[in-house]
Amino acid sequence: MNTFYIINVGVSMITNYMNSGKIEKKPVSDNEFWKEKLEDRKFLEEIYEFLKEDPKRNSAEMNSFLRIAEGKPEENEIYLIGTKTPVNEICVRTLERFLKETGYLIYTPKEVSGYFWEAEAYSKEYAEEEFVKDISLLIDRLIYVAKKKKDAGYRVIFIPTGGLKAHVIACAIAGFLTGSPVYYIHEEFNDIVKLPDLFYLPKGREIDLLRELSDKKPRSRGDFKKLQEKYENEIERLEMYGLVELEYGDDMKPYRIRITNKGLLFLENLR
Repeated sequence: MNTFYIINVGVSMITNYMNSGKIEKKPVSDNEFWKEKLEDRKFLEEIYEFLKEDPKRNSAEMNSFLRIAEGKPEENEIYLIGTKTPVNEICVRTLERFLKETGYLIYTPKEVSGYFWEAEAYSKEYAEEEFVKDISLLIDRLIYVAKKKKDAGYRVIFIPTGGLKAHVIACAIAGFLTGSPVYYIHEEFNDIVKLPDLFYLPKGREIDLLRELSDKKPRSRGDFKKLQEKYENEIERLEMYGLVELEYGDDMKPYRIRITNKGLLFLENLR
């Protein structure tokens, strides 16, 4: 059976590179500095050679992946998740090159808000909004991808070792919700840790509401009001756990509801 790995990418490679004394230490939030390095071919070649020297030691992501990867490289496919920051793009590009040259099939990396770039380019408020929105979209996207691969007969494994804590959590949650193994390793651990399954299980009228929405058609205006009158408390809980999604108007009042991939997945597992 082929395996599909979803790997969250952080900046451990850059941190380890700086700690080795090969480059001056700079904050990972210094976008101007890392943007210059991203366009520096000599530096990109040097960081790639650094990764190749000892992938497990020099990259937290490879320390996890290479410990659990099974079978031939061509039997494994990898989906990388990165952030919209120059420093993370360096790490993603380097890992992508290394894995491709090792024989693995790599899917186009998924980029999500990294906060620092948005805060610098726009405002703190905008950065916070984009960060929160992208975390929610990331979970939904990963659920969709994992489900598609499972339906195609793949074994799906999540590795949320690297990245910002919020992205690590999002990646792990998607793994839990799709019933996929979630592996994690910390620099101080000697072995891979398989995280326990975690999931909120809807019950009673919550299930009834999910079934009403299972045709995937958003309910707006009058239809939404009827559901709101019938399932007010259930809607609040299901939205909290990401099983339904509400859209809000300028008055901050909800006017539309739809089921999410997470909600559809629960109903499928229930059957």
